Amino acid sequence: MFMSTPDPVQREKLQKLHKKVSLFYGEVPPQMEFLGNIDPEYLEEFMKGVRRLVRHPHINPDFFAFMRLFVAFKENYEYCKMFNTKLLRSRGYDEAVLHDVVENIDAIPLDDKHKALARFALKAIYDSRNCKRSDFDALYALGWTQKDVFDAVEHTGAIFRNGRILTAYAVKE
Repeated sequence: MFMSTPDPVQREKLQKLHKKVSLFYGEVPPQMEFLGNIDPEYLEEFMKGVRRLVRHPHINPDFFAFMRLFVAFKENYEYCKMFNTKLLRSRGYDEAVLHDVVENIDAIPLDDKHKALARFALKAIYDSRNCKRSDFDALYALGWTQKDVFDAVEHTGAIFRNGRILTAYAVKE
C-alpha cells in the first residue's frame, strides 16, 4: 500500500514496536507499518502521543477519532477513512452517526463543549489566519484549558499533515 521497505538494521526494534501497536489497536494499521519502516523512532513517538491523548484528562478520547474521521473524509485519505470508521464502529457508533459527522462536525455525538472545540480545531487547520483571541476566549469560557485547545488543534493538524505525507508515499498506478 505504501512505498517503503523495512530497514533490516531496525528489524528487532520494529518488531517490538509492531507488537505494542498491535496490542493497542488489535493490528498494525498499514500507515503505522509505513511510519515504522521509514523511522521506528517516529512511530514510537507517534504512539506515545496517541496513548497520551487516549488518557487525556479533559477531552473525550472519541473526540480525536472523530476529528481524524472528519479530516480523512474531507481530504479523501482512504486508509484513514477505513481505519477511523472501523475504530469508531468498534466503539459503538453506527454508520448513520459517522455519516452525519463527516457531513457536519456539529453532528459529533459529544456535548456542546466538545462541538465548539471541534469547530475551532478545524478552523485552526483550514482557516488559521482568521483565528482570533475571541475564539480562544470563548473556548476558555467553556472550561477548556490552553493545553486542551492546543492538543485538539495539534492532533487535527497532525492528521492533516500525516495524511499528506502518506498520500505522497501511497502506491499509485
